[in-house]
Amino acid sequence: MDEFYSHFIYGDDGEPGDGPESAARYVEHVEKDPVLLVDGMTKSFRYPGWRLAWVVGPSSIIEKLDRAASAMDGGPSLPAQRLAIKALEPERADLETSAVRKVFTRKRNVMLERLRSVGIRCEPEPGGAFYVWGDLGGLPKPLNDAEAFFRAGLERKVMTVPGRFFDVNPGGANPPMKELKKWVRFSFGTPEEKMNVGLERIGEMIRGE
Repeated sequence: MDEFYSHFIYGDDGEPGDGPESAARYVEHVEKDPVLLVDGMTKSFRYPGWRLAWVVGPSSIIEKLDRAASAMDGGPSLPAQRLAIKALEPERADLETSAVRKVFTRKRNVMLERLRSVGIRCEPEPGGAFYVWGDLGGLPKPLNDAEAFFRAGLERKVMTVPGRFFDVNPGGANPPMKELKKWVRFSFGTPEEKMNVGLERIGEMIRGE
């Protein structure tokens, strides 16, 4: 289970949710249940430069991961590990992640409002992470196609991700999900000022300005 976004939780009322959420609560026996939980300092804790993460699971698997990691990169530096211990002290971690959740809730709500105001449907609303899935079906041609929307955005220095990139299809065993042609993923992970600039440019693009 990838839990790097576990603290980004939003309520249905547009308020910060009660975080974090973890699959750990459903593990009955850590040594027997075949579950690995992966988390780190990069996303929820907002320390991307530290490059420090951890895995929780059966000790037999952790030992194998430890040997593999030691052979590949030697692990994170000792100063980073010592700083992480302080950053992860429960009281401090709760303060920081609660503050992050408030900021990202505000950015989420702004993005939802701005995208909807220009005709992009955003349902269901995101309950976690920092992405919004938008349905372009109501936009005029050619912007109702995710690829065309993506290319038009690049001309205005705005990056979006067409839905087809999330069509997980190993070996091409299944037919492409055609409905993803009208879906785009938007991110509110950037600083709020840059996010607002991007949203303004998207609005201008749709209005033909």
